[in-house]
Formats: sequence, C-alpha cells, structure tokens
Amino acid sequence: MLNPFEKIKIPPEVEDFIKSYLNKIPSIGGNTPKDRELRRVKSLEDSLSRYSEFVSTFPKVDELHPFYQEMVRIVAGDVDKLKMCLSAINRAVILSRKITRQYMGLIRKSQDEEANKLMRQCVGRVNSILRKRSECVSWTIQVAKSLRKLKAIDPSLPTIVIAGAPNVGKSTLVGKISSAKPEVASYPFTTKEIHVGHIDLGFFKAQVIDTPGILDRPMAKRNKIELQAINAIKNLDGIILFIFDVSKTSLYSAKEQLDLYEEVKGLGKRVIPILNKIDDKDEKLYKEIKTKVNPEFEISAEKGEGINELLNYVIPLMKHEIGDKVLDN
Repeated sequence: MLNPFEKIKIPPEVEDFIKSYLNKIPSIGGNTPKDRELRRVKSLEDSLSRYSEFVSTFPKVDELHPFYQEMVRIVAGDVDKLKMCLSAINRAVILSRKITRQYMGLIRKSQDEEANKLMRQCVGRVNSILRKRSECVSWTIQVAKSLRKLKAIDPSLPTIVIAGAPNVGKSTLVGKISSAKPEVASYPFTTKEIHVGHIDLGFFKAQVIDTPGILDRPMAKRNKIELQAINAIKNLDGIILFIFDVSKTSLYSAKEQLDLYEEVKGLGKRVIPILNKIDDKDEKLYKEIKTKVNPEFEISAEKGEGINELLNYVIPLMKHEIGDKVLDN
C-alpha cells in the first residue's frame, strides 16, 4: 500500500511560477500579433493546472484512515487551515481561468495594436490573484512535502508496534525480528521517523513498526516525533511490545519507564512488557521493574538473546489477528 500522500503533485511557489512564466513569454510566438497574445494567455491558463492538480491529488482528509487523519493533524498542526488553504488555492485557479478566458475573448475582438496591452493586463490580474494566496500556497506545499516523506503504512495489516522511551533498543529489536533495517545509534531521540518492516506469516504479512521514543509528559508538550508514536499505538490494529531498558546505562529510572508503560496501557491495546539489555542489567532497576510488570520476556536485542522465544510467541498472535480479520470480512 502506498503512502496516500505520495501522489500529491507539488506545484512551484507562487513567485517561482510567476518568474518562470514571465521568462517564457518571449518564446511564445504566433502568425499575427493577436494570435501571439492569444497563445500567451492560453499558455498561462494551461500552466495554472499545476495548482489545480495539487488540490485534486491532495487526499481528502475526512476520507482517510484514522491513522493517516491523525498524521495530517500532527504534520499540519491545523487541519481546518489546511482545508481552507486548499479551497483558497482552488478558488484562485477557477477565478484565474475565468479571467484568462475573458481576456482571450477581448483579444480576439481587439485591434492588433491592443492585443499586447490586453495580454499584460491579464497576466497582471492573474499574478495578483496568486500572490494574494502565496502564503497559503507556500504553507500547504511544505505540509504536502512532509506528508509525502512519511513511510507507507498499511492500516489494514495486523501490526506489531514497538514502544518505549527513547534509546531503550526499539530500533535494534525491529531490525532483529523484521525486514526493516533502521539506523541504530547509541544516544537518545535517534529515531526521527517511523520505520516499517514486515514479518512473513505464510500467506499473509504482519508489519512491524519502530516508533520514535515517547516520554511521559502531557500530550500538549509532546513534539511531532512523539505524537507520531502515540498515533501508531492508538490507530493501528495489533499488539504493542513495550520495551524497558534495565541496563546499567539506562537513561531512565524505573518510575519514568513504568509511568510511560501505564500511559501506553491506557490507550486500549494489548501491551506485552519486555525487559531489554539483560546482558548488562542493573540489578536494582531490573528488580524494581520486574516486580511491577511481571514481564513475559527478557531479551538482549543487540546480542539476539531471547528473540526466537519472543517470535514464537508473537507470530501465532499475529496469525490469530489475521484470522479474526478474515472472519470479520
């Protein structure tokens, strides 16, 4: 499944569009002065399709899967503004085309010596209309570019979401259990986007998602990276593998990780607690977390310890998820 935003056709910024067209004018000729100016105005009208295609290829937010609806909210920040700007761009194109057609009619009826003046009036009016929407155009282009960069995630597939605080080993685990090859680094906040891998289940696949690290703090204070992780947990069907770092180098206390675990559990999905980095465990941290969550698995993702046992448990769960979906359909 494609990222639904991949097919958005990005137009130029308004000033770039105007500059490009003005540079193009001298090269547009015709058999007569009137014919030349008609071709120039028609070329301007045709060029406006860059903006109409932008609007028409932008997915309708309300028709998207909740996962992608939330992604739009996270990236754009203001969905109402996005809808308003798309509408404003569309109206600008409609009005501009109306003007070009009016002027083509005027040029056809004009004397040869008036044709160039009418063409310049037309271009000036269209440029003015576009410039009034330039802020909307620029902002919407930036939103579209960000949305196009999102990883393709299929909300219809059963999903394993890897969650936890930053730097607890999520990317390493995803690389061990799926086809994903995320970059792994040994410092916090290294996952800047959602990584997606897949596990082959025979006739079906399950997707594995490495979410950016999330911290235990109010939703309003979370950045876009953290909000993407919350969105994946809330709006994708499947299970959550919550990773605890129990190592001597853990950046987070037992309380910080446990508080985040409780928040993730509150999102209404099945959450499986996993203790990671047990090859270098801090005994106090290990015991404090283990006593509270009674983890189903203890692993060292980096060294591959406990991975097979984890997969032998998770894969049947995913097959069961698929079976339920088939029965539901």
